[in-house]
Amino acid sequence: MAWFGLGRRTPAPAPGALGWDFHCHLVPGVDDGARDLDEALQIIDALKAAGYSGAVVTPHIYGGVFDNTAAQLREAFAELQRAVGPGFPLKLAAEYHANDLLFELIARDELLHTDIDGERAVLIEFPYLMEAPRGIDALVALRDCGYRPVLAHIERYRYVQAQPAQWLERLQNIGVLLQCNIGSLEGMYGPGSQQLARKLLAERVPHLWSSDVHRAHQVARYIAPGVRRIAPGGALNPAVGGAAQQMAA
Repeated sequence: MAWFGLGRRTPAPAPGALGWDFHCHLVPGVDDGARDLDEALQIIDALKAAGYSGAVVTPHIYGGVFDNTAAQLREAFAELQRAVGPGFPLKLAAEYHANDLLFELIARDELLHTDIDGERAVLIEFPYLMEAPRGIDALVALRDCGYRPVLAHIERYRYVQAQPAQWLERLQNIGVLLQCNIGSLEGMYGPGSQQLARKLLAERVPHLWSSDVHRAHQVARYIAPGVRRIAPGGALNPAVGGAAQQMAA
């Protein structure tokens, strides 16, 4: 019996390369991820060593904290892309915080998104400790405007940890894709996130497992061991590798 009783689950991993990472912070100097180009290249080297073949980069757009715009991020991303070259393909999306700015961007249709199975997927994050006042409204607004909302690192929210079954049923009813951080499986964000991530993995609930990497050392310490836990032998969930092959910024 499924732990959460959800209808849709990720298929079992199949042998193969890791494919693409869906959520990572590689664009230099725009958020709390890579601080400069050298660090971005170090992270990419670590991802390649772990078996990744490309990445969808998702810098923060968070009004009042990371005041990035799509135009600014496209420019910074182009510089990173030129430096990296064809050996590790990159696509640009973003990680949006659920606040008033997001609603403005939805209204103006100015969202960086990723194509997953023909749908325009937008990555959104909630606050960690307290439920966002308009978080669910943001997910519904994205859906109603023709986007597929993807909720970042579902296992890290304290209120989801407290009532996981209720939250996941609620999100499923909206049509939200769930993303988990691989490092959570190895305790990168504490025991609460680890416990929920492992339960989600056991039930194959998440649609996307991603690195959310910010620093190169996180790959060897947390992400690579997490990948082995997801798929002994090195294969990652095909929901990441397979879908990401179709992704377009």
